Amino acid sequence: MKSSSLKIPKSNCWNPRKNLPAKISRKNKERDFTLSFARAYIPNLKSIHSKTKKTIVKYAREIPINGYGIADFVAVYCNKTNDNSQSLLSKIDSSVIRAFELKISDWRRAMMQAHRYRYFANSSIVVLHSDKLKNAFEYIDTFKKINVGLWAFNPNNNKIITCYTPRPQNPLEPKYKPLAIELIAKASKSLHSS
Repeated sequence: MKSSSLKIPKSNCWNPRKNLPAKISRKNKERDFTLSFARAYIPNLKSIHSKTKKTIVKYAREIPINGYGIADFVAVYCNKTNDNSQSLLSKIDSSVIRAFELKISDWRRAMMQAHRYRYFANSSIVVLHSDKLKNAFEYIDTFKKINVGLWAFNPNNNKIITCYTPRPQNPLEPKYKPLAIELIAKASKSLHSS
């Protein structure tokens, strides 16, 4: 399957964009940026995360965790077990959640949102348009201090630049990790069952 036609499942939860007039809610450059990033990221998982031993990856976009925001894109990585179980929920303790906040320009807002994802994710990463990386990179020490990654993406050539990728750590509120995994599993299942 070509990466440009790769389907990225979306959570069926309520979306605040539905409050906007139809004409405005259809125009969403950030959504298009997120889809382009996801389609470039998924085929390159093994090279981007070359040290991971996790072999199963499920992903979805717009995953809401009440009180911690709606992550633009989330990927769950886990190992296949001996019982051949493909259920993500059976692998909560050993799984790794990476939550991504994508912004075309406002890196400060992205950093704040991505930091909130640390409450349910093992790793949280800001992805900016490559044209906007320079300003954010000046604050790379801040990203490192709050353990939020900084990447850039150029949708014209599908190039992902990984400036800083934090090592996965336990979420700040581990009780929300199962909920995030459940939402990703549901979104992923709905993609495969339709």
